[in-house]
Amino acid sequence: MNALEEKVKKVIEENGGVEFAQDVLQYGCQSGCVSELVTYQQTHKWFDTYYNEIEQLREAFEEETGTAMRIDGDLKNFLSWWSFEYVTFKLFA
Repeated sequence: MNALEEKVKKVIEENGGVEFAQDVLQYGCQSGCVSELVTYQQTHKWFDTYYNEIEQLREAFEEETGTAMRIDGDLKNFLSWWSFEYVTFKLFA
């Protein structure tokens, strides 16, 4: 488990476990349910901290789907939310 996956798992466990993970998967980070990823300052810090892991996930996702990821809005914000949601899916779906 890499540093990003460990952090996501820790945040989920600290916020209610499986029920919280289900909220993340149903409503997404844009709902504000992940208190660590609400503001641009927080999402930019997350992106900078986990850049290598996020890029590995993105590249694997693009390879699996055969399409380039379409980024909407702020790159760091988008990929921070996506990485949290994607790791949550991998760990809890």
